[in-house]
Amino acid sequence: MSKEKMTKAEAQAWVDSRVWANGWDCIADPTIDAVEFATQYAENKEIWDAMFKWLAETDPKTLTPGKIEIVPKRLWFNILEYTPKSAEDTKIESHKNYIDLQYTYEGNELMGLAHSVIPTGDYDPVKDKTNYRTEEKIDYVPADPKRFFLYFPADMHQPSVRSIDNPGVSHKIVGKIEYVK
Repeated sequence: MSKEKMTKAEAQAWVDSRVWANGWDCIADPTIDAVEFATQYAENKEIWDAMFKWLAETDPKTLTPGKIEIVPKRLWFNILEYTPKSAEDTKIESHKNYIDLQYTYEGNELMGLAHSVIPTGDYDPVKDKTNYRTEEKIDYVPADPKRFFLYFPADMHQPSVRSIDNPGVSHKIVGKIEYVK
C-alpha cells in the first residue's frame, strides 16, 4: 500500500485484505472510513502495527480498568467498565489529534455517527474533544466482540449508547491513536 490517496474501492479492498490486522481476529466495522484508515495506517504504520499486535496478544477479559500506554503520547488504551446510557444522555464528540478505536468486548451498546451537528462548547485541548448536539437522526450500529470501530477527526461519533433498557455493565477498550495531519 502506498501513501498516495486511494480510491474508496482500493481502500476497502485493503481493509478487507486484513494485512493490517497483525493476527487480531476482529473485523473493521463497515462504518469505518476505509480511505482514512488506509491513509493513516500508511502514514503511521509502526503505531498501527503496535496497536493491532497488542490487541491480538491481549485477552481483554484479563484487563482491569485504567490506562495502558504503549507508545508515550502516540498510542494508549483506556480500559473501561461502565453502564451505557440513553442516547439523550450520551454526548456526541470528535477529536482533533487522536483517532478513537472503540472495541466493546462485553456489553449491550450501540455506536453512533452523527452527520449534522452543532458544537455545545469550545474544543478542549486537554481532553482533545469537542462535544455536539444534533436535531437530526444519528446512524447507530450494534457493538459486539467481533468488530471494532475507528473514529477519525471528521467523525462526529456517539459511543456507548445503551441498546436495551437495562444493558448491564459494558467492558470496552478505547484506543487513542496519533492522527497524522
